[in-house]
Amino acid sequence: MERIKTYIERLDEQLEGGIPKDTVSLICGTPGCMKSSLAYSILYKNALANNLKGVYITLEQEIESLKGQMGTLGMAEENENLVIVDNDMIDRELGVDMRFELNSIKKAQYFLEDYLKREDFDLLVIDPINALYSLTAIKNPRRAIYNFFAELRKMSVTSLVVSEMHQGDNKYGKYGVEDFLADAIIHLDYRREKDMLERYMGIVKMRYTNHNLQYYPLFYNKDGFVIYTKEEIEL
Repeated sequence: MERIKTYIERLDEQLEGGIPKDTVSLICGTPGCMKSSLAYSILYKNALANNLKGVYITLEQEIESLKGQMGTLGMAEENENLVIVDNDMIDRELGVDMRFELNSIKKAQYFLEDYLKREDFDLLVIDPINALYSLTAIKNPRRAIYNFFAELRKMSVTSLVVSEMHQGDNKYGKYGVEDFLADAIIHLDYRREKDMLERYMGIVKMRYTNHNLQYYPLFYNKDGFVIYTKEEIEL
C-alpha cells in the first residue's frame, strides 16, 4: 500500500512508512496541542520533499494569521505546491446557488469536489471539522459524516481532518461517530509533569497498518516534529 510520510521524526517507522494514501485521518486534541501545526507540517514537508500538492482549508483562522503562526515554527518558505484556502475564498469560488447553502458540510463538499478536480491535489487538511457543524443542524450525524468522509475518499486525496476536543472528553469528535468513521485517529494530548506541561501523541487507530498503542512524548525543534519511543526514554 502506498503511504504518505508524516516527516515526524521516528513516527513513520512506527507506521510502516506513514499514513495510508487516500484515507481520512482525524487529528484531534484539546487547545494547545499543536493540531493545526502538525497538520500543516505534513503538507509543508511533503510539498518540499516529495513535490506533493496540498491544500489547507482554514475555517476559523485568517490566511495571514495562519502563515504568521507557521512562520514562527520555521515553515515560512513559500511553495506553489501548498495552497491555503479560507472561508472568503470558498464563497468566491462557489456559484450563487451554493454560496447561501445553509448546510456547511454540503457546501464544503461541493467546493472540494470542484476545486480538487481542477487542481489535482494529493493532500487535504480541513481545520477544524467542528466549524462545519456550527451553522448546520445535523439530524443524523452518523449518516452525514459517513457520506462526507466517503466523498473525501472518492476524491483521491489523503485527508487530515482536525477535530477539536474539550478537556475531559472521552470521544475524539463532537458527535462521537467521527472516530468510528475515520480511517485513522491521531490523538494529541498534554500532561502536567511537575511544573511543566508536556505534549504526547498516540495513534489510537490506523487502518491497514500494524502499529502499537504507545503515547509518545512529542516535541517541536528547528527541524520539525519529533517523538521519543518508550525504549529511548528508558535509556
